[in-house]
Amino acid sequence: MIKTLLALLLGLVILNAAQAQKNDSTIYYFNKSGKQVYVKDSADYYRIILPPDTSKSIGLYRVYDYYADGSTKRVATSINASINLALDGVCTDYFHDGKTKITSKFKEGHLLDTMICYYPNGKLYAILNIEELRFGNFDDTYRFDKTNLGFFPYIDYHYKVRVGEMRDSIGKILVRSGTGHAIIFDDDHEKIIVQGDLKSDKKEGEWTGPIADSGKFVCTYHKNELKSGVSYINTGHKYPFKEFATNPRFSDGEDAFFVYLKKSIQYSESAKKANPKGIAEVRFYVETDGRITDVRLTEGVFKTLDDEFVRVVASSPLWLPATRFGIPVRVRYAFRFNYNSQLW
Repeated sequence: MIKTLLALLLGLVILNAAQAQKNDSTIYYFNKSGKQVYVKDSADYYRIILPPDTSKSIGLYRVYDYYADGSTKRVATSINASINLALDGVCTDYFHDGKTKITSKFKEGHLLDTMICYYPNGKLYAILNIEELRFGNFDDTYRFDKTNLGFFPYIDYHYKVRVGEMRDSIGKILVRSGTGHAIIFDDDHEKIIVQGDLKSDKKEGEWTGPIADSGKFVCTYHKNELKSGVSYINTGHKYPFKEFATNPRFSDGEDAFFVYLKKSIQYSESAKKANPKGIAEVRFYVETDGRITDVRLTEGVFKTLDDEFVRVVASSPLWLPATRFGIPVRVRYAFRFNYNSQLW
């Protein structure tokens, strides 16, 4: 009887401890790009953050990322439990089948030392030596189109990356000590994002990669400086570029757009009498041919004046469209106008 009671009490203690840990956990859901979503069914992966292990003195939160099917995506520790983690310690990323994808080390949210990357078949892919740059210094060797490129997570402009070694999927060495032919894959390691030659960890000569609709881009570098680029699409057209991405702009510049607004806006009697002050904002699309479409007021000050502001923006002369790899693209754009200082 006593043994039965002791077993029952022990079971209740374990259950209560497990329930307390569950209640202390935090869960976030994310889409493939890493943006938080709030519906589980729309998530590509999810994160469970557990409180620090009281049996250890390190006091770090335990972070577990899982693919939507429940297989492990990442195991790490962090000094905080917020959605913006400050990783600390060893971080291991996994492929869907459980094989190791990347191992890396962090200290208070900063990437340290060496990142080791693997192919889905378990073979070594790359050994990257990481150096954090001082504030105000940047490096873009492994970044294209102003976005984090492909298989190397965590790396941004604030880190200098040196390729200690890079291999193909059967073990042949492609790059050694920053010199050779580099091949960079997408996050799933299913397709090549970009490839080209490195010389002392600087891009040199031609670098090529795919773009939408079966096209490709070709860039020419010298000592990591982009000298020229051209994109080819399946229609036969080609688009030269000197920047990977440009934002849309009024054909004669922002100052000229303000002049256009001041000349074109017609003030109603009620607006003149009210003499409204403040900032209005509109959002609209700049189409690939430079037309302005779908103008919507997102922040207003005085209705009749706001309506006139929307009308004039919608009637704007053509803009220069945004480009990606030299190719015009449709983008949404926000524009703010201060009635106080820019109109009267």
